[in-house]
Amino acid sequence: MNPELTHPYDTEKNTYFRKPILDFLAERAYSIIILAAMFCTLTVKLFHAIRCGLLNEYMSWILSDVALFVLVEVVLSLMCFRWPRRWIVRTAILFAACLCIWSVLNAGWLIRTGTQILPRVLLPLFRSPVNALYMIGINLIKMPKASVLLLGPSIIALAFLCYVLARTRLMVYDRQRFLKRIVVCLSFVLIVLMVRPALPQRRSPHAASAGLQYNAQIRAVKSLLARDYSPVPNPERRIPHRDQLEVAVRSDGIKHNLVVIVLEGVQYRYTSLSDKQEDLTPYLKDLSVQGVEFTNARSSLTHTTKALFALLTGRLPSASQDIAETVPVIKPYASLATILSDRLGYKTAFFQSAKGDFECRPGLVYNLGYKKFWSRDDLNDPNCFVGYLGCDEFSMLKPITEWILSDTRPFLLTILCSVTHDPYEIPEWFGTPEKEPISRYKQAISYTDKFLAALDIELKKLNLSEETILCVIGDHGEAFGEHGLLGHERISFDEVLRVPFFIIAPFLLEPQTKVTQNVSSIDLTPTLLGLLGFDIETADFDGVNVLKTVHEDRKIFFAGWMQEGPAGYVQGDRKYIYDPIYKATYMYDLCADPHELIRLELPETLAQSISDDIVEWRKKTIFQIEQKQSGAMMLFDKWNCRWTHRVATTKLVHLAKKNNSIYDR
Repeated sequence: MNPELTHPYDTEKNTYFRKPILDFLAERAYSIIILAAMFCTLTVKLFHAIRCGLLNEYMSWILSDVALFVLVEVVLSLMCFRWPRRWIVRTAILFAACLCIWSVLNAGWLIRTGTQILPRVLLPLFRSPVNALYMIGINLIKMPKASVLLLGPSIIALAFLCYVLARTRLMVYDRQRFLKRIVVCLSFVLIVLMVRPALPQRRSPHAASAGLQYNAQIRAVKSLLARDYSPVPNPERRIPHRDQLEVAVRSDGIKHNLVVIVLEGVQYRYTSLSDKQEDLTPYLKDLSVQGVEFTNARSSLTHTTKALFALLTGRLPSASQDIAETVPVIKPYASLATILSDRLGYKTAFFQSAKGDFECRPGLVYNLGYKKFWSRDDLNDPNCFVGYLGCDEFSMLKPITEWILSDTRPFLLTILCSVTHDPYEIPEWFGTPEKEPISRYKQAISYTDKFLAALDIELKKLNLSEETILCVIGDHGEAFGEHGLLGHERISFDEVLRVPFFIIAPFLLEPQTKVTQNVSSIDLTPTLLGLLGFDIETADFDGVNVLKTVHEDRKIFFAGWMQEGPAGYVQGDRKYIYDPIYKATYMYDLCADPHELIRLELPETLAQSISDDIVEWRKKTIFQIEQKQSGAMMLFDKWNCRWTHRVATTKLVHLAKKNNSIYDR
């Protein structure tokens, strides 16, 4: 008798000897793991259905999952039945474990974002593992119940996996019973395949149900094969460098100071600029009425690095899942900073409350041509740190003031406020931290409003108000379940796209003016340059001067960072969206449906034409990096930046001396 087939089974009495439960489970390891993966998937979809009030759609969500897991279990069982070898069984166990791991990842992602996970979501984990793991850890801490429910069983499952791989057991089958089970399972799968097409693929226009009827594992594989947004191997587009752009200054040009404040992740509807009842940003509103407010401004790409590039160059960022904008080039790009510095002798500085190594911010700031970069690392005081990313933004006031006073030249000062970034933590002195994410978010927005007030007071103390143009604008918004979605990736709704935007220019712009036409983040630089007296017609910006006439039929394109996410454009009162994962093209009437609750399907011919335009636009945004494929460069005297292809990382090498950390070098 083959020793591998020995089993404590008495064939004459047809009874099992009593065995430990662990041994019983170990013999059916791959089946148990598949069952665990299915349970995890069905449970998290049930949670999401209850959270979004879509229980009536739940059955249509889970049919494909149940069918796939049953089919996989059948295939693995037949394989182990036909070839009863330990290495075959181990292969089946490992395959089942991969499905289970992806199910757990999908569960966490669905809880956190309201969407199912795709493979490219994991890219930051490989590019910057420390920052990525830190963010994951913070999110797990902020969601203790979900973390215990996910991680607890996962630890037990991992221990079980190690045990069964080390002590793999072979099953002795009752052939007749086994074949009956296989027939029943295959019949079930066949019935599901026949019934599922008859069910509505999407019973409601609610975005929380989008894509939930698909299995996460199958969708992940298909996303890797999708060709719509496949990387452009040799992009033709080039971003001009600082010495490749000639912009003339009119004789009536002015040399006002320029302060640009970028609000990170602030949803327009949660500011006092909107028509919501909550008054979280009273000072922001008071400032806006002193100048021109753009009530329909949208981010061109809902990712901070990309958005900053768009805001400060007037050109579209590369709409691809990389951070190509941070790869340090030989000469900085033509930007707001380089134009003002080269043509008018401005001094330039970029201050941010976030830490510097997050997404290689020194590389981006260097490419934008700023002479000084300040981040929370310059504080050298962890007591001022807030969360894993930011710091107390009031701590920026002193170094900002000292930099302004360092000489009398006109200046461009850009400030990025990051306390409103996840995990939405505020300094202890400001108040007792809220517990729920949405409450913490609102608290962070209120805190940022107080910082704006303090900054404005500092500028007035320096007697700079009448000679300073002040601009406040958001990089992107943030979703908190308005459409059953969370965060700002793979979301095309206005809670993520629409941003606050206004410009105050004493004696240059009429106060209490509102521009209601659609504008984009790429319009900021040409608008500010036009206000200062530059002739931007020859610069060929992607954006336009929105203080002049804006055409109603202009297309305002937008996209998310992740390549499989939706993209589209707003034209007049209509928003057109193409989602490559689900091959769907649709429209929202923003006039009749400002909250985007009714998705309008388009005729097939029109839908195809629109999706082709959107895909073509996204591919054309990819630009060529004029730099070696890999290398290293020291930036701002203390940041060691390394890059490979279109991804860069940076590390703080040393802090500059105190006397030099404030002033330009």
